[in-house]
Amino acid sequence: MTAISRFLGKRKWTTYVGAGLVLAAALLATACGSGSASTGGPGPGGGASSPMQVRIGDAPSDRVISFEVTVGPITLTPTSGTAVTVLAATRRIELTHLSGISEPLALLGVPQGSYSSATLTVQKPEITFLNNLGVVTKIEPAFNQAITVNFGSPITIGPSSSVLNIDLSVANALTFDGLGNVTGVNLSASSFTFSSSVVAAEDHQHPEDGEMEDISGKVTSVSGNSFTMTVGQSGAILTFVTDANTEFKEGATLATLANMMVTVEGSTRADGTLYAKEVEGVENENGAELEGNILQVTGNPATELSILTQDGQGSGVDDTKVGTTLTADVSGAQYRVSKGNIDTSGIGSLPAPPNFPFDASTVHAGQRVEVDSASTLTGTSLVAEKVKLQQQTLTGTVSGLPGATSAGPVTFTLTLPADSAFATLSGKTTVTIFWQGGTDLHKLTSVNNGDTVRVRSLVFFAAAQVNAIARRISQ
Repeated sequence: MTAISRFLGKRKWTTYVGAGLVLAAALLATACGSGSASTGGPGPGGGASSPMQVRIGDAPSDRVISFEVTVGPITLTPTSGTAVTVLAATRRIELTHLSGISEPLALLGVPQGSYSSATLTVQKPEITFLNNLGVVTKIEPAFNQAITVNFGSPITIGPSSSVLNIDLSVANALTFDGLGNVTGVNLSASSFTFSSSVVAAEDHQHPEDGEMEDISGKVTSVSGNSFTMTVGQSGAILTFVTDANTEFKEGATLATLANMMVTVEGSTRADGTLYAKEVEGVENENGAELEGNILQVTGNPATELSILTQDGQGSGVDDTKVGTTLTADVSGAQYRVSKGNIDTSGIGSLPAPPNFPFDASTVHAGQRVEVDSASTLTGTSLVAEKVKLQQQTLTGTVSGLPGATSAGPVTFTLTLPADSAFATLSGKTTVTIFWQGGTDLHKLTSVNNGDTVRVRSLVFFAAAQVNAIARRISQ
C-alpha cells in the first residue's frame, strides 16, 4: 500500500492557501462592493480616486498542497495622513491554485495618492503538505497576529487605471524541520510582495497589467450587454462587458447567463472596466464545479478520481469543501483541456495524442483538473459529466537548452525535487517543457541551463514521458 493509498483510507483533511489575498479582499469588501470601477471619491488628502484592479498570486513551496487562513481587519497608511480602514471584517481565503499566476479580486475606485504600508491581522492558518514519507499531513498552528508591511517604495495611485499585484511566498511564510516537514507559520512582512502596473494595451496584456484568463464563477445578474459574477470561493464580485465579438460557448448566451456557472477569458480596458472575450458555460445553478490536484486514479481506463479540492462553486459547494478529498465518478465523463491563453502553435487542437493526450486512459495522479457535475455535490462525492485539464505550476532545474534562451519555440527538461508534491503523487521527476513563441517570461530576460524556474503549464502524461506546454516561465 502506497503512502497516498494509506492517506485515502484515513480521515479527509480540510485545508488550503490564502494569506496573500489580504489587501485584495480588503479593497474588494470596502471600496467597491459591486465590483465596478469608480472614480471621483476623496483620497487621503481629499483628492479624486482612480480605477484599480487588485490581483493576487502565490509563490509556492514544493511540498505544500494547501494553505488557508483568515485575514482582517486591514488598514492602509498613506505617506501623509491617517490610516484608512479597508477591511473591518474578516475573510477566509485560499490561494494555492494561483501559483505562478494571479487572479482579479476587485475592480474598484482607489483614492489617488501615495501609500507606504498596510497592516493586517492574520489568524487560524491550516496547512496541508506531503511529509518526508509522502503522507498527506495537516497542521493547524495557533496564530493571531497583526502584521505591518512597509512598502520598499510607496505605491502611488495616479489618474490612470492600474493593477495592484500582491504575491505571497508560501515558503517564506512557514517554518520547516530538517526533513522538510512544515512545523508552523512564520508570516511576517517579508512574506508579502506588493507591486503596481498601469493597465497595458488590450492586445499586450499579462496578468500583472490586466489580462483575464480562466476566471470561473457564477453569474449573479445580467444588465444590457454586461454581466456580474461571483468568483469561485474567493467571493470577488466582477462585472464584465460584452460586444458583438464576444464568443459564447457550451450553451452560454447573454440571455441565458443568469445563475449559470461560467469561465471567462478577457482583458481590462483603459477605463478599468473588464471585457469578456470568451464566455464558456460550465453548469447551471443546480450543478457543481470543483478544481484540484489528483491524488489517485482508480481503474484503467479511469473510473474514479480522488481529488484534493482547491476551489469550487455551485450547489452543495461551500468553504468546508475546499481542502477536502473529493471522489469523482468519471466512468461516463468527457475529457477536455482548458487551453486558456496558451500558445499551441505547431501543436494544434488539444488534446493532441500521442504527445499531448488527455483521456480516461492517460489521466494521471499529479495533474490539476476541474470536474463538472450536473447534480448537487452531496458530501464529498459526485458524478462528473466533464473532466477538464487545468494549468498548474512546477518548479525545477533547467537542462537541455542549446544556450541562454530568451524566446521560444524550444524544448528543455525541467528536473523537479524528488520530494515535491508533483513528483510524489505522479512518480515522475522530469518533465519536457515546450516553450512556445507565445510563452510569457516573467521577471526573466533569458533562461539558462542550471536555472531554477517556475513553469505554469498544461501537463500531459504521454507514453514515454511527461510533456508540458508552457504558459509562463518565471523566476
